[in-house]
Amino acid sequence: MLLILKLVAGIVLGMLLGLYAPHWLTQILITFKALFGQLLFFTIPLLILFFITSGIAALPRNSGKLLGRTLGLAYVSTIAAGVLAFLIAALVIPMLAPAAADLAGTEGVNLVPYIEMNIPPVFSVMTALALAFVFGLGIASTRAVALQQLSDQGRDIIQLLLSKVIIPLLPLYIAGVFAQMAAAGTVFVTLKTFGIVLILAILLHWAWIITLFVIAGIKAGKSPFTLIRNMLPAYFT
Repeated sequence: MLLILKLVAGIVLGMLLGLYAPHWLTQILITFKALFGQLLFFTIPLLILFFITSGIAALPRNSGKLLGRTLGLAYVSTIAAGVLAFLIAALVIPMLAPAAADLAGTEGVNLVPYIEMNIPPVFSVMTALALAFVFGLGIASTRAVALQQLSDQGRDIIQLLLSKVIIPLLPLYIAGVFAQMAAAGTVFVTLKTFGIVLILAILLHWAWIITLFVIAGIKAGKSPFTLIRNMLPAYFT
């Protein structure tokens, strides 16, 4: 919850700086946003690789069938949720298009970073996901101790990077994003256009969660609302 408040504060700070601060000050924040963004996108594939590999490698040796079923259910759920979201968006978004077309951004200036640095990821997200399953299942099957220690230590390093660098600085990154939009005169257009879309996404998100927990509750013979209540602390964390 504290992180959410910091992110909201970052949005407000970015908008204020983009609208009222001198351009040189806003460009400093935009420069930070550009550099931090490179680090963020560099880290995401590593996070996927080490966290998923470490989690799968810790499973018992005979858990491959259970993991396969879980993965299959996850992909079926993802596809079903994606189709539902597409159908609802196809019905709702066209109704919002006329209102979005009437919005006009104020005249602004396109500020660019003082310094640009390209830090390409070691591999793509899908490559990281594939590697995580291959090595995770391989380690779980062969009990490769050295590789399991490598994945666990890699996970700890990425977790340290997240807790000490990325999460504390994330509000400043968000501030940079909104400062750049505010300086360009597009921030209010963006907020008005996508605010309703965000609300719709949250409503669909919770509708799908409730659907899944109702199905799981019926299958397990337990109250789905009790299951959801037990899940909430982990969800908000």
